[in-house]
Amino acid sequence: MDSTDDAPASAAPGLQARKKLAAMHRIQEAALDLFEERGFDDVAIEEVAAAAEVSPRTVYRYFGSKETLVIWDEEDEPAVSPLAPQFAAEDPVGALREAMRAGFAALGPADLRLMRRRVALVYRHPGIEAALILHAYEKSRRIAAAVAPDADRALEVQVFAHACVGAVLGAMRHWCLSEFARPPYEFVDRALTLLEHGFTAPDRKRAHP
Repeated sequence: MDSTDDAPASAAPGLQARKKLAAMHRIQEAALDLFEERGFDDVAIEEVAAAAEVSPRTVYRYFGSKETLVIWDEEDEPAVSPLAPQFAAEDPVGALREAMRAGFAALGPADLRLMRRRVALVYRHPGIEAALILHAYEKSRRIAAAVAPDADRALEVQVFAHACVGAVLGAMRHWCLSEFARPPYEFVDRALTLLEHGFTAPDRKRAHP
């Protein structure tokens, strides 16, 4: 039975939001189980819905696409990323570093396992990775619009927001390539350091004697 479709209209907004998040987590877990067991391309939305005991309509309403079942997390629910205030700080890279350090430190073992499962699927399937890149672009655009609604600094903020979000994506990709050997924040911290201090090209003579 799809209990989310039958929720009473009189329920408080806070309760409705909690019920939606719980349903989305349940649907995502069911989807990841199926994708890992049978392969992303061989699983239909209807099968995910049946495994999560919801209707296909609910899956489409909450996620919109099969790729979003993998890339979604709770930070996608607010209209603007919770990290947006850090972009307006006097030291935005430092503020982002501290916010992300705290965020990763708050993750429990179950949260990290879920993150590893999602990241592994993203970088195993080009279609999911492409959806993540489009999703990140839209997130960057919304952050920039919230931080600099006026046109004066729109270019600078837009470029910086895209650079930061892209840096985190690159860090997550390398975390996956390392086979999750080290904590993910180590890669994020390195990526933010590059934004903070710049990139130094490798010494070609040293790399190719």
